[in-house]
Amino acid sequence: MAFKLWERISQADNVFQALRPLTYISLLGLAPFRLNLNPRKEVQTSTYSFVAGIVHYLFFVLCFVTSGLEGDSIIGYFFQTNITRLGDKTLRLTGILAMSTIFGFTMFKRQRLVSIIQNYIVVDEIFVRLGMKLDYRRILLFSFLISLGMLLFNVIYLCVSYGLLVSATISPSFETFTTFALPHINISLMVFKFLCTTDLAKSRFSMLNEILQDILDAHIEQYNALELSPMHSVVNHKRYSHRLRNFISTPMKRYSVTSIIRLNPEYAIKQVSNIHNLLCDICHTIEEYFTYPLLGIIAISFLFILFDDFYILEAVLNPKRLDVFETDEFFAFFLIQMSWYIVIIILIVESSSRTILEGNQSAAIVHKILNITDDPELRDRLFRLSLQLSHRRVLFTAAGLFRLDRTLIFTITGAATCYLIILVQFRATHHMEDAVGANASQLHFLHD
Repeated sequence: MAFKLWERISQADNVFQALRPLTYISLLGLAPFRLNLNPRKEVQTSTYSFVAGIVHYLFFVLCFVTSGLEGDSIIGYFFQTNITRLGDKTLRLTGILAMSTIFGFTMFKRQRLVSIIQNYIVVDEIFVRLGMKLDYRRILLFSFLISLGMLLFNVIYLCVSYGLLVSATISPSFETFTTFALPHINISLMVFKFLCTTDLAKSRFSMLNEILQDILDAHIEQYNALELSPMHSVVNHKRYSHRLRNFISTPMKRYSVTSIIRLNPEYAIKQVSNIHNLLCDICHTIEEYFTYPLLGIIAISFLFILFDDFYILEAVLNPKRLDVFETDEFFAFFLIQMSWYIVIIILIVESSSRTILEGNQSAAIVHKILNITDDPELRDRLFRLSLQLSHRRVLFTAAGLFRLDRTLIFTITGAATCYLIILVQFRATHHMEDAVGANASQLHFLHD
């Protein structure tokens, strides 16, 4: 019974069924669209999800204002210094800005997300004309795996965080903990949407490269067949036979039967150009839709990592600020929080980097075909495609300020280290001024 239920749930024959996990978060207002499984198979905006998003955002603002008026904060439960108060205010400001950006782009730019899905449908139809079909079941399982992973990750993180606070004899109010928890949940959902949409692009770029690789393999086989003709010497025959055996022994991944591609490579290259152009448009729309939300997410992640590092360092350098019974809980709480934001940044970076790398592989395969083929019509198509690949590159940025690739991890590490040193120097200067002021007051008292 359970096996049959799993088989029914895991089946996906089109992009609508593969996107089922993405539609579940529409209950929270972060995916304001719905999929119509009627014969027309359309993607439409959802009024219910739009209203749910507004209610969700207003609830967060209410909790945020209430906790602010009460003066409660998570770091304030442990200790209070000038820097911690500054850090708390900074994190509150960036938190409300990030949440406003996430909900603003989700609700008022929802048509961009709808157009992304509609363009994926067009791309899949072109693949069908070439005799290829996407593995929708793999995409569905990937979406389920990521959604379950994010759910478990956040449930464990929030439960452990609350348990550490209670263990440190701290009882946060409902508004304060809700203000703390909601940004984590919404950031996770936004990152989940980014992972799903970029994975769809990556899988289609992979199929695009499979078509080009199939054309390249056909020309290599044809080239080897000509070289192995009876007109060549026995030595050449043995040499090229060995090369052909090595080529055949290497298994090539195949998505489906590609006889259309090999019979008419000019038509296939023309369709490849159309697919690549559509995928570049999709990636550009993804960047426009996620650019400011991801900028806010990365900014708040950077600030949390920076201040969590400083709080831990402050507790190490001045352990008297903490009660001896709260020390373990303090270190565990901020280490877990810092790790959460590090994981979020890694997920964003890896998802965009893999899509970029997959999209940039096409140029190398195209030029390999150009080095082998002598067909003038095919070479003309390949030259046009080569120009298109050089001028339309896949790229994801955060509002054009920095690239969302693996170099971002190095940049954040360097910037966090630099600002952490500045905060430590500011702390040392502040303590030195306090010590000088205390000595001066003591000397004045003795003089009197």
